[in-house]
Amino acid sequence: MSSVRGRALPVGILAVTIGAAVLVLASATLVAQAQFQFIIAATDAKGVPVTDVTPAEILMSENGVANEIAKVEPFHMPVTLTIAVDNGPLSNEALSHYRSGLTALVKALPPEVEVTLIATAPQPRMVVRPTLNRDQVLRGINGFAPERENPRFTDALVEFSQRLEKELKDKKKVDSVPVMVMISTTANEQASYEVPAIQKALGFLQARKAKLYVTMIATRSSDATLGNLSERRDAQSADLSGLNDLNTNRQALIAIPATKATGGRYEALAISNRLTTLLPEFGEEIATLHRKLYNQVLVTVQRKPGLTGPLQNPRVELTRPGITGQVSLDGLP
Repeated sequence: MSSVRGRALPVGILAVTIGAAVLVLASATLVAQAQFQFIIAATDAKGVPVTDVTPAEILMSENGVANEIAKVEPFHMPVTLTIAVDNGPLSNEALSHYRSGLTALVKALPPEVEVTLIATAPQPRMVVRPTLNRDQVLRGINGFAPERENPRFTDALVEFSQRLEKELKDKKKVDSVPVMVMISTTANEQASYEVPAIQKALGFLQARKAKLYVTMIATRSSDATLGNLSERRDAQSADLSGLNDLNTNRQALIAIPATKATGGRYEALAISNRLTTLLPEFGEEIATLHRKLYNQVLVTVQRKPGLTGPLQNPRVELTRPGITGQVSLDGLP
């Protein structure tokens, strides 16, 4: 049995998926009007979204008595992607791997996914503003350069959260699922925000149903230019320190719990060439999430005459063989 959650925006609702076709809405507190709505993300046995569900294929009942399915219409909840890259002084050797991995990630995305590109040194700045134009994004990926100042991982994460909070206040509605992919090195970062601001930002990201993906890359000093044995030994010692620092540096200590709390992913990399295969994996995961959420249906139900107040033992069933689904009030994961 897999859980199906609905965010409690206007009302509270919880649902669970049973077998392959039945969705049970279990809540004594969901107060519905004579007509109310919910959202279904239906998929076939291969996980492919099913978008042609008809009213006849949805049964919504209370206490075993079917209500009328008045209307079924498309419901789109797109993913929006923000990419933040560490372009500090220790990113130079990894830059080609950044570019090839990010290029493949972007090419894996469906065309409806809006992309923003941010460089984190010397401060977080938009290299590419939010756009659906893939050529523009790819030019940005191949256009930024390393900076001499240290990166600002934490600032980029906090300011991403602040931007989402401002958008929500301005729009007064949730119309996307924000995802952030961060490429970071273990280089010492600079930060402008203290712990309370960081905690507030992470709390908002979790409440907003955002997802965070982070790669942490060990920084290494090349001994190719070192002239004597002592210098090379120092460099090797620094390399080992960098590997040990992968999960214990400041960025990692923020990223590991943040990715877990948002249902994202954290990957520690000893060598940067792994980015060329890891980032496309991220792209495929993000694309799968987008396709599921972008291809939902909004169901309008007309309750039986005389039914008011809380839903009474509500149950939703998809009658078409071979499909299952998730139900929510807001279309969010």
